[in-house]
Amino acid sequence: MNKNGCRTLLFWAVCFTLPIAMLAVQSVWAGTYPFGAQSFLADDLRYQYIDFFTWYRSLLCGQGSIFYSFAQGMGSNTWGLYSYYLASPFNLVTLLFDQNHLTLAIYVIVALKLGCMQLAMTWYLKKRFSLSPAWALTLGLCYTWSTWTVTNLRNPLWLDALIILPLAAWRCHRLIIGGSFAPLAAIVAIDVITCWYMAYITLLFLCLFVLFELADHITSGARVSARWVAGRAGRFTFAIVLGLLLSSWTFVPTVLAMLGGSGSSQISPLATTPHAILLGFLPSQWAPDAVPQFFAGIIPLVLSACFLLTPKVDCKFRLLSFACLAFMAASSIFGALQFVWCGMRVPNGFYSRTAFLFTFLLIWTAAHYLYARATAEKSEEETARRLVSPIAKNAALTALLLFACVDLGLNAHSAWEKIYYNYTQEQHNAYVEEADVQLAQIKQADTDPFYRFDKTYNRIGASFNEGISHGFNQLSSYSSANSPAAIRFLNSMGYSSVGEFSTVYASPVLAMDSLLGVRYVGTWGTPAGYRATGIETPSNGASISYNPYALSLGISVDANYSLAIPNGGNPFERQNALFSAITGSTVELYQKIDATQHDADGRLSWTVDVPANSIGYAYVVRGENAGSYSPVSFSVDGGPLIKEGWRFSNNVREVNSQIVESATTHTVNIDPFYEGGAVPAGTGCLFYALNMDEFTRIHDSLSQAQFVPNVFEDGHVCGIYTAARDTTLLLSIPYDKGWQARVDGSEAPISPAFDKGMSSIPVSTGSHTIELTYRSPGFTAGLLLTLVGCGAMAFIGIWTVRRRRRNDASPTASAPSLRS
Repeated sequence: MNKNGCRTLLFWAVCFTLPIAMLAVQSVWAGTYPFGAQSFLADDLRYQYIDFFTWYRSLLCGQGSIFYSFAQGMGSNTWGLYSYYLASPFNLVTLLFDQNHLTLAIYVIVALKLGCMQLAMTWYLKKRFSLSPAWALTLGLCYTWSTWTVTNLRNPLWLDALIILPLAAWRCHRLIIGGSFAPLAAIVAIDVITCWYMAYITLLFLCLFVLFELADHITSGARVSARWVAGRAGRFTFAIVLGLLLSSWTFVPTVLAMLGGSGSSQISPLATTPHAILLGFLPSQWAPDAVPQFFAGIIPLVLSACFLLTPKVDCKFRLLSFACLAFMAASSIFGALQFVWCGMRVPNGFYSRTAFLFTFLLIWTAAHYLYARATAEKSEEETARRLVSPIAKNAALTALLLFACVDLGLNAHSAWEKIYYNYTQEQHNAYVEEADVQLAQIKQADTDPFYRFDKTYNRIGASFNEGISHGFNQLSSYSSANSPAAIRFLNSMGYSSVGEFSTVYASPVLAMDSLLGVRYVGTWGTPAGYRATGIETPSNGASISYNPYALSLGISVDANYSLAIPNGGNPFERQNALFSAITGSTVELYQKIDATQHDADGRLSWTVDVPANSIGYAYVVRGENAGSYSPVSFSVDGGPLIKEGWRFSNNVREVNSQIVESATTHTVNIDPFYEGGAVPAGTGCLFYALNMDEFTRIHDSLSQAQFVPNVFEDGHVCGIYTAARDTTLLLSIPYDKGWQARVDGSEAPISPAFDKGMSSIPVSTGSHTIELTYRSPGFTAGLLLTLVGCGAMAFIGIWTVRRRRRNDASPTASAPSLRS
């Protein structure tokens, strides 16, 4: 390899390793794993993604099904989970690490993505604007270590889009200049395959960016016709469509998996405050969920300002550039624009998800300014060369790069101090090890294929996906990709806040737990109706309790099982309606009980009389204007304060922990959650009692005709069921079109029950083998569409090669052509 080749290789090696080195420096400085005690698992990386990565690694090792899992919210199609969180090819790195070192695997994945982001952006800046290596490296670093990137290392699934964006932008430029569209289609396909959510945002931006590039082309002096413009628009549209076709094998089943979900539609006029907007442009001023991440270093800010003021660029294009920058900034400011960019939903957390697009345009204008200066009159360049020696010039560029590293590093450290704290890697590892030991004891004591197990505690905060990582079936689920029908069903029955996309098992509810097969519960003390077990007690003092009333997967019903979940009422009335439908007769499992209210000093307080042989339950009713983030403190008989009435906890709560043969009296209090605050206006509390005699009678009747599977695996259920008469088998599996049922080898219809929260199969009298298998809806159709896309790409490639050969063979091929 010659000297120039070695220099080129060295440059790209430095380009790749520099942002990784900055990551290591930040980790050492902040004391973050693997160079410090604080875990790298921050926010949703701690709450959600680590569990998903653990599950994904098990899939790569041949365990489980990528199409379906029973481990969350009764069961859900997991293709959406895979395509949103886990589809990045970088995630294959997890195979190089054992399960105990997955945090390190994620750290390595993030580091590799940062290196590739730097390579992609630096390459783009060199190609698009003919920048010198030093300038391309510096501006590329400002892109890679922008505030948006620094604050979203905790969302590694989003980072691939920043690798793809410069490549897609380059192909948009080449489409305008030369008309080629097939490479853009391939990049679009990769974008969608990697993460459909970020692909949506990126493709929406490209639709605007290609017009931006077109304007630059025209204002630079190119003479184009309306027909030419229409041709380029058609080529761009075809590239997007072709890219979607190529990615249909994952895009189609993802779309079908996500149907039925709903996001918040309460759009605020402003997503933040005017003061926070100004802070977003300044270094070291980022604050979570308030300040948009516009800052990408002082250098691109200065150069972009110079671009907007320089006469070396057409005035109309500078005005257009300013308008585009303002629009992208406004997309992080105005609620309606944010709603559109985020897929017609108001995002939950991680404010300013599109600020990286502003960063890209900011650096684009900065690079354009350097390009405009480099292409100015030759006399100016020659004068500058005489005045500045090569050594001084290189020293200046090196100083600029060092300044960028310091500037970006200080900004990153300021942000990291607000992200990585209060959760150590040792704390994480200890909890995971303890949970695995505890689960192993449960599985050793109970070898039945089907039962559910859930906890009222977790690692820390909103970590509600342990089942999928530890290998047990739970009701809790916190994911953007779950079964919306199951979540609606569970939340309507009192497990969590109605209207939320997640469900949280925060307190045992004996009747519903029994119906859904929750046989083991991890909580403090032994809940009423449950029994203590000898399973090892975790270090937090909680214990594992056994539910003797837990039913198996299916029960026989003769009633109107398709009854929709009532929109009105309360969770107790809905449970009464549910059990009435199942049994075919009107039952009142729950009865309203007497409660005397006596409030004082900002506290809501009740004296509650629980009847004999009953379990008293309370349910906090939020005020109409309380919102999801207005919690209260709930307590019974002066016990521990519970954060209640908010997004992750609006649950039916137990009043008495023991069932006794005489009536008991209890005190329930609701206090302000925040010191110095007040209980939100309109807050109230419902009190009902579960009649144990009635519950036991219903349970004994339902348990006589249970379907007990001998195989219960993700995406596959099988067992023998004996029906005393023609009946309907109700399954505690959410209805999904991907399920196929067979009875004695013959296909049987599977129907929705209770607003798709459960499923049902007709069964005739006698003994039958029942088998259920799952395949993600749309997967086959998506594969066929992808084959169509591949065929189209092959045709385009063959046609292009033949056209070039004809042009090469033409005697006029070497003649100069005019640029239209």
